Amino acid sequence: MIRSATALTTVLLAGTLLLAGCATSPAYTEETAGDLQERVLAVTEAAANSDFPAAQVRIDELRVAANDALARGGLSAERHAAIVSALDLVQADVGAALAEEAAAEQAAAAKEAARLAEEERLAEEERLAEEQRLLDEQKDDEPGKGNKDNDD
Repeated sequence: MIRSATALTTVLLAGTLLLAGCATSPAYTEETAGDLQERVLAVTEAAANSDFPAAQVRIDELRVAANDALARGGLSAERHAAIVSALDLVQADVGAALAEEAAAEQAAAAKEAARLAEEERLAEEERLAEEQRLLDEQKDDEPGKGNKDNDD
């Protein structure tokens, strides 16, 4: 969970930096700034909701939008490099959060499997004990095997 909090902090910080940098300036067209701001907000919201798979998708979309804006001339190379650098940091933390979630799910599944195996072992132990009890009762019920009711 600590890693998730770190990822969220990084996402929010990078998002804030990107939003601040998206103000209309010679580095951006107004249209590009608006588009990138919306996309940064989408990444931030997904991460804030701990929806790291969605955050990953939004990061990829933001990266594509930044690359397209650069290619169209709507974004300066300097600003593009800053955005890509921030995205790399955010993507690393989101990736780590995804790995942490996967590891936690795997650990929970292993714990559940161990619990089920223990339940099965106990049920089998109980079944064997009942089987042994029935065998012992049959021995006791056989004539001449210690059953006092049948002895003369």
